[in-house]
Amino acid sequence: MDNEEKEPQMETEQETTSEKETKTEAPKKSAMDKFKARFGSVLFDLITDIPDSLYRVQEEPDEKVKRLTQQAALRAAAVSTTLSVPAGLTGMLTSIPDIAAVWRIQAQLVADIAATYGKIAMLSREAMVWCLFRHSATQLLKDIAIRTGSRVVVQKISMVTLRKLLQKIGVHISSKLVSRVALRAIPAIGAFGNGAYTYYDTNEVGKTAAAYFRALSDAEATDAVIVDEGK
Repeated sequence: MDNEEKEPQMETEQETTSEKETKTEAPKKSAMDKFKARFGSVLFDLITDIPDSLYRVQEEPDEKVKRLTQQAALRAAAVSTTLSVPAGLTGMLTSIPDIAAVWRIQAQLVADIAATYGKIAMLSREAMVWCLFRHSATQLLKDIAIRTGSRVVVQKISMVTLRKLLQKIGVHISSKLVSRVALRAIPAIGAFGNGAYTYYDTNEVGKTAAAYFRALSDAEATDAVIVDEGK
């Protein structure tokens, strides 16, 4: 009789534990969904509002671009280090201003590099996406970029397609950032780790932008030579 009474009690305890786990997982899923949705929204706003540049075409653009990239990488790393916050779901949500601030610095870097090579007029939304995320989401960008010889040609896409692409990029990057956010639980290491990664990331953006706009500039110079020879 005692055993019969204990069995239902054990089943009730198991059900209670299961209910608690379900309730715990629900807020986590909700927070993650909000994180990814917010990511996509921030990305779309960034890409559809391309910054202007105060720089003009340079006689020796490569050296200028290296300095611009170095300055932007240091500035972005400083922002990322300063805004490092605690880990967990709250940490992921509050990391969005950090990431948005870094992306704005990187977008400005791309615009400045384009201007330095005299190609600011060719900085389209698609080109900005390529320069910002080629190194971190290459597979997602294969439909907008075609390699022709030594340079990459970025194709224009509709606003609907662009929004879908940015949502995919947002999901991809936010998933990678979950592990980075865990570092924030350790104040000194977390701040240093985020700053170091952002420094590297910004340098990669600079390299991609430099290669892209240098190729456009070189192609134009070659075309000009061909025209002159034909006269």
